[in-house]
Amino acid sequence: MFELALYGGAFNPPHAGHARVMLEAARHARRVLVVPSFRHPDGKQMVDFELRVNWLQAITQCLQPECPAELAVSRLEQQVALADPAPVYSYTLLRRLADDLALDGKRIALVVGDDVARQLSGFHRGEELLRRFSILRIDEQPGVRSSVLRQCLARGETPPDRWLAPGMNPLNYGLYAVHGS
Repeated sequence: MFELALYGGAFNPPHAGHARVMLEAARHARRVLVVPSFRHPDGKQMVDFELRVNWLQAITQCLQPECPAELAVSRLEQQVALADPAPVYSYTLLRRLADDLALDGKRIALVVGDDVARQLSGFHRGEELLRRFSILRIDEQPGVRSSVLRQCLARGETPPDRWLAPGMNPLNYGLYAVHGS
């Protein structure tokens, strides 16, 4: 059991697949931190940070009764980004948590899906990340991706209910229908 699991991402928008990963991560860690991107290292355009934080807080509150671990949304990436104009990488967040909490890095797990797990060695300080921290690989929910959800909404289509995150007001997804992907 990990002391902490870090689940980071754009969450642009959050969806049912993200919620499922949160629940699964909670089975493997005492505490799960959901960390939305503040300034994406690849320059990805995202909906306003505060909106995504609010959406994730609603989702985690809805999921918490089902979780065997504490589930919380963290502004860690925002704090790091505001202190330093450099890109914010997974390694930076993990190192900051290990230092702030005085935890051995192997007690902290980075939560990733299969696609990211295959790319980790190519991440910023990827080899060091893999040596110093643990990786918690969780299978993604097939067919549910933020990009597919955004495309569906931009076309004016109603996404299947199974794609929508619990606790997320379906009207919030309308933002993507108005502004596109």
